[in-house]
Amino acid sequence: MHSTPSSKRDVVKIARERNVRFVRLVFADVLGVGKNVSIPVDALGEALDGRVTFDGGSIDGFVRGEELDMVLVPDPSTFALYPWSTADGQEARVICDVAMPDGTPFEGCPRTTLRRAIESARAQFTAMQFGLEVEFFVFEARASEFGSTSTTDVGSYFDFSANDRGEDARNAIVAAMQSMGARVAGAHHEHGPGQHEIDFSHTDPLEAADMLLTLRSLAKHVASRFGLEATFMPKPLETCAGSGLHVDLRLDARADDDLVLYTVGGLLAHAPALAAVCNPTVNSYKRLVAAWDAPIYTVWSERSANALVRVPPNQSPKRIEVRSPDPSCNPYLAFAALLGAAADGVARQLLPGDALVGSTYDLTERDRRERGIGTLPKSLRQAIVELDGDAVVSASLGDHLYHAFRDAKLAEYERYRRAVHAWEHRAYLRLY
Repeated sequence: MHSTPSSKRDVVKIARERNVRFVRLVFADVLGVGKNVSIPVDALGEALDGRVTFDGGSIDGFVRGEELDMVLVPDPSTFALYPWSTADGQEARVICDVAMPDGTPFEGCPRTTLRRAIESARAQFTAMQFGLEVEFFVFEARASEFGSTSTTDVGSYFDFSANDRGEDARNAIVAAMQSMGARVAGAHHEHGPGQHEIDFSHTDPLEAADMLLTLRSLAKHVASRFGLEATFMPKPLETCAGSGLHVDLRLDARADDDLVLYTVGGLLAHAPALAAVCNPTVNSYKRLVAAWDAPIYTVWSERSANALVRVPPNQSPKRIEVRSPDPSCNPYLAFAALLGAAADGVARQLLPGDALVGSTYDLTERDRRERGIGTLPKSLRQAIVELDGDAVVSASLGDHLYHAFRDAKLAEYERYRRAVHAWEHRAYLRLY
């Protein structure tokens, strides 16, 4: 049973009672990749006092090119035992913020950035919680350079097969997440073969981001026990739906219709720039196409599954579902950017226009022009251009992370642009 510690003393006490041998001090880099420093439990008190350091110059987006000891500042409320033990004993983790050597918050820490965004958004929202619907694939584990996209699963939405290892693996992932304190609302098979979804109950945006960081590493660990590999890559299969990360914003029960509309207005107004942060890979834009209910236009609806924002009618508290993000994002930066866009919509009282009825894919160019409906970027390069031109979204990242993230993504796109792909061989090698 997971119990949330509230103090450093609680953490040390639980670790002692549960015979923990090693503790992983987990933090996220600019790309949202989980990093960690493993310490013996004897050093836990020292770590909780902020006396464990690491070389920030070794992490992209931190202080690259310089050797600088950064301080890990554990958040006691995130201490949890991993649901497995090793030959060396029980293992636990605690998620950390990153600080400068003098103890001041590091402006390049993604978790600290989200803390700031939450605090800033309080001026517009008395309360806001995030619920997550996370889609991902599990494929057969095969010895190869890049992994595998092979699966014997032929299921689709909500299917169940008694001998499906993917189903067993997903259930084990859910159980593992629950043992670490996550509140899982449900789980099911998704559209594509090998594709699954796990839904998490509404909670504080920081806790929601911690959950996604945990899920991405935990799912890979658990899936391997079933001879499978879990991937949160947005579009691993050309002929199947990609994986989305639907973020469900729940406003205070007292929120009125105007507040909802202004929030939607902000999300739509900043949607092209948000794509850079919420859809941060080259592969992300192969999901955002006119198929499989993926959003491609800056439009909202009450019921359309392919609208970028959906506002289910007659609900209290009010819910606003953002359907464009994907699970490869850095959750701390993505949620900070979403909060910034939403708060700007309220501050400036931006109206999103009328709700769309029907499929967004039926909109003609004339429809879009007359209704002022924009289009999401079609590539990571276009999304970075949109980010550069959006002061609200870039400010929500902070100056350090905006530049670090931008530089990393431009370099990624340039590597992709120069690469020669298998499709080009098939199309051109013999033709010319």
